[in-house]
Amino acid sequence: MSVFRSKIKLWIICGVIGVIILGAALLIVSEMKNGGAEVNANQPIAEQSDTVIKRIYADNESVGQYEKYEIVLELTGTFQNPYDPDEVDLGAVFTSPSGAEWNINGFYDGKRWLIRFAPDEQGAWTYQAHLVTQEGRSVYKQLGFTVEPSSKIRGGLTVPEEGGRFLQYRDGTAFVAVPVAYPWQVTEGRLDQLSEAGANIITYWNGNYDGAGNGGGREQLESFQTGPGRYDMNKADRIDEVLDWLEARDMQMNFVVWPHDSLAHKINWPATWSQSAYSKLGEAVDFYNSEEMWNYQEKLYRYMIARWGHSPSLGIWDLIVEVNGTDGHMLGNPAEADAWLKRVDDYFKENDPYRHPTMASMAGNREDYWDYAYQTVDIADRENYYDLHYSAYAEDVQLRFESYRKPIWIGETGNITDRKVFHQSIWAAYSNGLAGFPTWWMEEHMDEGMLESMKYAARFAEQMDYTENRSPRLAVTKWGEKNKPSSVNLLQFDTYSSWLLPDWAEANKDEKAIVYPLNSSGEGSDLTIETQMRFATDSYAQGVLEGIPADPNWSGYDYLELELKVEGESWIEPSLVNRLKAKIVLHPDGQWREAADDQAAAVEHGKWINLKVPLGSNLSGSYWQDGEVSKEHLQKMGRMGVKIFDLDSDAEAAPVRVSVRNVRLTASNPPVQQVKLLEGFMMQGESTSYGWAISEEEVLSEQQIVFENWGMLAAEVTWYDPWKGQVMTKQTVQPDTEGQLSLQAPAGYEQQDIAYMLKHLE
Repeated sequence: MSVFRSKIKLWIICGVIGVIILGAALLIVSEMKNGGAEVNANQPIAEQSDTVIKRIYADNESVGQYEKYEIVLELTGTFQNPYDPDEVDLGAVFTSPSGAEWNINGFYDGKRWLIRFAPDEQGAWTYQAHLVTQEGRSVYKQLGFTVEPSSKIRGGLTVPEEGGRFLQYRDGTAFVAVPVAYPWQVTEGRLDQLSEAGANIITYWNGNYDGAGNGGGREQLESFQTGPGRYDMNKADRIDEVLDWLEARDMQMNFVVWPHDSLAHKINWPATWSQSAYSKLGEAVDFYNSEEMWNYQEKLYRYMIARWGHSPSLGIWDLIVEVNGTDGHMLGNPAEADAWLKRVDDYFKENDPYRHPTMASMAGNREDYWDYAYQTVDIADRENYYDLHYSAYAEDVQLRFESYRKPIWIGETGNITDRKVFHQSIWAAYSNGLAGFPTWWMEEHMDEGMLESMKYAARFAEQMDYTENRSPRLAVTKWGEKNKPSSVNLLQFDTYSSWLLPDWAEANKDEKAIVYPLNSSGEGSDLTIETQMRFATDSYAQGVLEGIPADPNWSGYDYLELELKVEGESWIEPSLVNRLKAKIVLHPDGQWREAADDQAAAVEHGKWINLKVPLGSNLSGSYWQDGEVSKEHLQKMGRMGVKIFDLDSDAEAAPVRVSVRNVRLTASNPPVQQVKLLEGFMMQGESTSYGWAISEEEVLSEQQIVFENWGMLAAEVTWYDPWKGQVMTKQTVQPDTEGQLSLQAPAGYEQQDIAYMLKHLE
């Protein structure tokens, strides 16, 4: 009896143990499959710590490939600074079905501890979270989830293979950039308009200008209010929001880590250093060489990667925009800025597990060519505000394409509303090897006509296979002569498209630092442009009104003339307006050409004065104070304008009203000019090619576009009207016996530019 009872007791004990073991096994399996379950376990712990991972909450038991898998972690303990990885270092190791390991950092979002991950393989994944504090290290038990097929099969952007000219998605698909600068005040409605027009990436700033959504997020992520090592969660939440909006529209973000003004304080540029946390550590001029600032930067970059690196819409890390608009470059040592760029680029390359591309830029003057950056970062980005003529875009892209075997980018250009200029910039850059289209500054300057042009170009571009290597080819340029009148009116004013007030000139802005608007009155030769300027700096002050000339070819003309009037009854001392002086400014090669001070005209209050600049044979080398204007320069004048200045302005000065009219070229005899009747470009590949041709003077109906040294392969040509977004006709063309290929534009085609695709035939 006692033996029997003992056996029963033993059976009961064994059964209980078995149930416990089975239950534990089932729980582990369940947790491996079900990421949505609440998990509560603190073993194993490698080193004893009072601060541990108490629970993990996973949002789903499965996730789509390249989609966000997010876990929320509950930690015990309190932290003085939860953003400081030296105090609390949270992360996880994710293991793919193939055995690849991904080390992913966690982060604090102001309320919760999170880890975000975007898996790249389908199948069963496991992960193990860990926590390191000053008390020790704890490791959470292994968990798992399943990755299933997803509609986001391409993933986010990453660098191309060595020598690749286009960015690519993580699945290897090429990405052709259709970009727009949209740095702040982003709305879903405007994103819908841009997406409908084909835009697939926006430039967004970690800066001080974004007042929309989630309480603002106006500040930098690491702001003066947060202090060094802490982050503005309004700004972080705002970036989350914009990325979500972009993801819903299959668009990308070019995220600007350092806008130039965030690192500017004493130079004559927009300057917001005082709003940066780093201003509490030292001067802006020391940013690039300060080890203390670098230690905080590393933590900032880690936070950015942890919070947003997973996103399929985080496209590019734009490390610095316009480095020569920062104190450290202009007032410090440019070599230290170069070394800093290499350090930041290395950090992102080594610590971003998704390997998003990097880029950086100088400002958009002709001399702003940053060879060191083009060699260092993944994308060779150059801005262009120096010359918006199509040939300038072509020349720039040709130069960089030859010099750097990587994607070529134009990160900012334009800053005007002009469909023709915008249209030609797209096709000239793209047909010479740009990794997409130029980035127009900014979306508010893009009207419906410009969006339509972008949409038609995007339709054309999406038809090409960009895995094929291509090289640029130039068609034979066709020249001709043109008789010009003895006087040409250069003033155009179509929805503010051809004239503007640059935002760097302090007199162009009101007391809130907002650029004054432009207005016009009259039309034709009686057209007058009007604006305000405010010379209230208590020192030297200047205002500048600039425009794109209606005719850029000034060769053969003797003078540039314009009339100017300034009125300022509202000044505290009206006599001050008579201290103002005015002079002509030209941008013949993208560089500033300003008349010498002794050539400036005194402004008479309320009276029209005439400004007259000698050109051609009348040109005097002493007229310009910062470089001559040659006869060659007159063949292509990119911009012109008038500068109004005061050597000693009154700090209490109120705005004056400035009017400009009758801007004209004059010549004693009507000139005869050499003009381009046809110019053509092509990106030639082994099996397919694409290109664009333009005439400055004539429609292209039946004109010949000739490429020499083509070879003997025939081709099927598809003609495309870039103004209507329509395929027109297809032709089969055969090279002549010397290997010259002639493409004849369709008869009856009434535009001055045309696009084409070639399929090479055996």
